[in-house]
Amino acid sequence: MRKLRSVVLLTSSLVLLNGCASLQSGSLPSDLEQRESSWKNVFNTSDDASTYEDRLSRGLYATVGIGPSRMEPDTSQLALWDPNDRVEPAGQITVGADISKHFAIEAHSADLGSAGLSPRGRINYHINGASALLYAGGNRDRFRRQGLTAYGRVGVGFLENTAIGDVPFIKQNGTHVLFGAGVEYMTPIGVGLRAEGFSFDKDARYAQLALMYRMGRKQRIIRPKLVAAPKPAPKPVIAAAAAPPPPPPPPVVVPEPNVCDGLSGVLDGVNFHTDSADITGASTWVLDEIASQLLSCDTVTAEISAHTDSIGEEAYNQALSERRARSVVGYLIKRGLPRDRLSAIAFGESRPIDSNLTTNGRSRNRRVEISVR
Repeated sequence: MRKLRSVVLLTSSLVLLNGCASLQSGSLPSDLEQRESSWKNVFNTSDDASTYEDRLSRGLYATVGIGPSRMEPDTSQLALWDPNDRVEPAGQITVGADISKHFAIEAHSADLGSAGLSPRGRINYHINGASALLYAGGNRDRFRRQGLTAYGRVGVGFLENTAIGDVPFIKQNGTHVLFGAGVEYMTPIGVGLRAEGFSFDKDARYAQLALMYRMGRKQRIIRPKLVAAPKPAPKPVIAAAAAPPPPPPPPVVVPEPNVCDGLSGVLDGVNFHTDSADITGASTWVLDEIASQLLSCDTVTAEISAHTDSIGEEAYNQALSERRARSVVGYLIKRGLPRDRLSAIAFGESRPIDSNLTTNGRSRNRRVEISVR
């Protein structure tokens, strides 16, 4: 009896697909105007400023690929039997789902063809499996992973063998760990190419070039509209006059406690990812509580102001604080607050509350404040 050990193992096949981003000649002046704008801006949200977010969202995709396979049946225990036809055309179909910018999961089925044996007969190879993919590269978090990205995979494969002709064989260890790696290039319309290789144990390897399609729609977001802040009116100068005798003090009236009176100040716990306006997960707890209290105070308005430390260019810090102020306002709107009760203002590095020469001081200067009226 002949023993065949069934498996698929890693053949990496890379296809170089160049993606380039073009910069239109008319875009540079508008970017400079935005960076050189006034250090103090007020943002009011409006429906006209809505746009779409260029970020990866969870969704499904499918691929169909073809390529060469190489099979090495184990004939070491059978005298006068040897493989004589190892390389065959093969094909694979795959369905998958993007879980996050780092991970995806897939189910796949591949027909690797058959290995020829001397003096007679052939062995068919078919593999079903499931894999987890780990993505790398700067385009992995773009919508539909547009551009060129690389990935590695690990999973489990189930090998099925059948004999053609009078071939004495035994299938052993039909289930094995599966490894692979590849690259893919996605276009903005969701169609892309993938080049990858698989390895299943020792006697089966497969490389393919696949056509793929990613589904999904961009999420609509609201960007606050930028308007210039009004200049403060000069304060009148009043000449000092003799003070009249003070009137008798009025009776003391103790007001009822109001939850809205203590909302103004620094929003401790509201933080962003480095060099980004993306709110961290832990910060949403603080903003959810603020939104709940503001909803109970239906007669007040709130001004959100963002500040940075002095690390980096002043214009860059101003633009960063503008994006962060808009981000907080946008989150509060999503929690149910009306747009006309919220405004945002950005101060960049111009109003520090501590020294920028120490780590602790810079941390305190990177803050978001709320002013309730």
